[in-house]
Amino acid sequence: MMTRIAATTTRHSARGRPGRSTALAGAAAVALLLWSGPALAQGMSLDSFDLDSVAPSDAGSPAEPAPAAKPSGGGLSDCLVSGGADCGGAAKKSSKSFSLDDLQNLGVIEEEPEPVAVTTAATPEKAEEARAAIAVENSRPLPSIDIEVLFAYNDDQPLSSEYGKIYELATALTDPRLADKRFVLLGHTDAAGSDAYNLDLSQRRSEQLADALVRASGLPRSRFVTSGRGERDLKNPYDPDAAENRRVQILLVGR
Repeated sequence: MMTRIAATTTRHSARGRPGRSTALAGAAAVALLLWSGPALAQGMSLDSFDLDSVAPSDAGSPAEPAPAAKPSGGGLSDCLVSGGADCGGAAKKSSKSFSLDDLQNLGVIEEEPEPVAVTTAATPEKAEEARAAIAVENSRPLPSIDIEVLFAYNDDQPLSSEYGKIYELATALTDPRLADKRFVLLGHTDAAGSDAYNLDLSQRRSEQLADALVRASGLPRSRFVTSGRGERDLKNPYDPDAAENRRVQILLVGR
């Protein structure tokens, strides 16, 4: 199963739409900003962008009331905030859940010092109560979704066809509702190749995706945590080489 979250391209005649070429150039400029370096040599595609969303209105068309303001990223933002519970058909709730304890035990997230609620507790009994409450919270599954980002075979560079998807995801990550979150990107591979190779490849892919999201969103790199899981958490263990095993998992953790 492939989770595709790129926006649908609508194609209409340019007749009656003055300035269409300007809009196309603008969309291309946005896409070109998403990636730099050798990846540009792969070529650029606008198939993931809705070009009509940046085209001017037909001349003489009656003005329509402005739509109500929506959070950046629209439905994908809602999907992230809900941890997969409020997703359309594109993004999916993660097949593998992780808690904050899991991430700390795996070394993905550094263990935090004891919080103020424990260190300032009035009595040892109150401190233990605070620790117990925190332990329960840290054992809960974190909000998490799976998204497929396609890479060239044996390469850590996303395909140029994925730039629109990366841009959409970057926009969703700037949603104000996520301002208090860090984004953990866990790279996953299929089972083709050795475990050691896949572990390294998934790490590099998660880092490349984080760098692309930083460039596209303007968010600081410190908001992103990257790690590779290789083939350890197959989404489809019955078909270890299946494409749906090659994915990036995004988890939300507090800052």
